[in-house]
Amino acid sequence: MNARGLAQVVGVEGRGLHSGAHTQVTLRPAPWGTGRVFVCDGVHLHATLANAVAEPGATLLRCDGAQVRTVEHLLATLDALGVTDVFVEVDGDELPAGDGSALVWVSAVDRAGRVDGPPLPQPPPVSPNVASAHGGSAHVFPGDEVSVEVSFAGGLEGRLRVARSEARFRAEVAWARTFVLASDVPALLAAGRGRGATTENTVVWPGSALRSPDECVRHKLLDAWGDLALRGPGPAGFHVVRGSHQLHLLALRTPP
Repeated sequence: MNARGLAQVVGVEGRGLHSGAHTQVTLRPAPWGTGRVFVCDGVHLHATLANAVAEPGATLLRCDGAQVRTVEHLLATLDALGVTDVFVEVDGDELPAGDGSALVWVSAVDRAGRVDGPPLPQPPPVSPNVASAHGGSAHVFPGDEVSVEVSFAGGLEGRLRVARSEARFRAEVAWARTFVLASDVPALLAAGRGRGATTENTVVWPGSALRSPDECVRHKLLDAWGDLALRGPGPAGFHVVRGSHQLHLLALRTPP
């Protein structure tokens, strides 16, 4: 596997899904070996498990007093499209939601273009391990695929397995929008979440028109893929049952 970066600078702006605040993001080429680095308030936040924090409905990066929320869709895109080295400059504390899927980030990388660099060091082999919490489980194992099993009260359920390739990501995962259960909406709004949610960027289940019957399942896989990307480049398998960002990070950090 070779390093890969962006060919030119590209910008994205919009409102954060949870904060509702307007944010400007600039993706910039970075020297080989930089990694995926978010720049917020002058602080370099490396997109690694060491800096990741899970909160309900999002993963954030936090270090040295700076933080940026809802990074999982961009990280999944960078992983799937093979971008290993990039600066992500953020004017705000949450990434733009776009249409609630990863398409805004796929489009940004396509507009910037990609360039290949030197071969990457061989990553260490993946050690299998399992973590369980809150009625769910997550399994990290040698392989190169992401799979999820989803089950919510009221009938929202399904399962999906996708190889970690650019083609499969574009075709099967990137377009799946974030969702919320209709029964949870009042509590989420009362908790100050979803201030930037609209009928365009958030599926309310049941009720909203879907891009596919299993769009919500596909979005859960998108979130799991984004959190798995915090391990860095290299093959790894991830199987999640009734997942959450908290469970994802617990499994990815748990020693075998």
